[in-house]
Amino acid sequence: MPSLRIVLVATCFASASAGACTPVDSCPKLSDGLYCPVNDVTEHADINRDVKLIKDHLKANDYTSAKAVYTGGSFSSKGGGIMRTLQALAQKDMTVNGKYTNVFFSGALDLYGSIDGIWHNYIIACLDDTGFCAGKSHDFKSYIINKCLIGVVTAYATYELGAAVWKAGENMTADDEAAYAWDEGAAFHIGNIEPVIGDGYTGKAPGNLYSPYEFNWKRDDDFDDGLSTHAAAPPTLNFGLLNVRGTYNAANVASAQLAMYKIYSIAAIRSALKYANKAYNNGTFQEKYLAEGWAYWRSASGYISTVNKTIVQQVDALFDLSLTDMPADTDCTIKSLLEPMYPDLGITCAMVGTWKDVREISGHCLATACDDTGNSATLGDSSTAWVDMCKAIPSTSESEMENSGFTASVAAAMPLSILAIFF
Repeated sequence: MPSLRIVLVATCFASASAGACTPVDSCPKLSDGLYCPVNDVTEHADINRDVKLIKDHLKANDYTSAKAVYTGGSFSSKGGGIMRTLQALAQKDMTVNGKYTNVFFSGALDLYGSIDGIWHNYIIACLDDTGFCAGKSHDFKSYIINKCLIGVVTAYATYELGAAVWKAGENMTADDEAAYAWDEGAAFHIGNIEPVIGDGYTGKAPGNLYSPYEFNWKRDDDFDDGLSTHAAAPPTLNFGLLNVRGTYNAANVASAQLAMYKIYSIAAIRSALKYANKAYNNGTFQEKYLAEGWAYWRSASGYISTVNKTIVQQVDALFDLSLTDMPADTDCTIKSLLEPMYPDLGITCAMVGTWKDVREISGHCLATACDDTGNSATLGDSSTAWVDMCKAIPSTSESEMENSGFTASVAAAMPLSILAIFF
């Protein structure tokens, strides 16, 4: 049984290395179907299934079950019976006491004052119907919770990218070291839910991925004359992966990390513009869109504040969750506040684009992009030279294992001395 031997050997060596795939060159891809991790990051990507499950519970008005998933987890296992939870992600010190450099997180911490003040306090208040969320409508509460969770996972993706940079800087460049952390960042960003329509990369957002990747994709659909940020992310992440493995190229990895920050910034800015307009709603205030705009803007406002904290605080005030009305010109005010920041953020007016819903309204401030004169910013380098470690497992090997009674999990649990009998 030669193919069985191959699978068993691969299983033995893979089981000795955290995150290794079985076989080692058959790593599962993510929802985009392009980025090929060099580690099995299925469980990390599964956190987006928790995001979906919470939304499902909230749709059924079941806040108790939604809270149980937030605090206890459901799909994403860390191994040994320990679950990865969205609450733990929300309450994570993403610099690990200053060990990692993560300006995306440190900017948010400086802006909002505490780790819990970034996401957790808002999520738990709306789950419990307390504090600012007490007595609010179901739509308002569920929008805060659901959209905040996208922000939580976005932030955690940046944490893993920062961890990869630190590990590579410490010469930890094996696939189960810096590359593993980078793969985890990609997994949190993209997720692994199979799209219900399309190929996970082209066309319209499928609507069932519940990941930061899909959030970016939806804004791409809204601002369809701007940069396709969701499409830019996989090759950007792949460029980082290629440069964090083996021979570490610090400049290239830093460029990929910064490009992801730019992608998140563009999505947050687009959301602020769109949902300020939708909250106004031609004079009939929609508080659920205030909640949506507040949360999606917050997904990158901390990082944006590292360029100009005062301006970000002004935009924050325009999305104050206690508002009972949205002035008609709020979207235009936000646009005028943020556009001068684009060069320092390394983005352009053309990248942000214009919102298609108002593009045909003559004279509307959101119908035209600003002037990029003097701003030649680019997103950064990327690569579509995908790693060749996501090959399909040969069906003959699977069949032989099943017929023999051997499975990958059985082999992984066996000591090498016992496995030697088979060779």
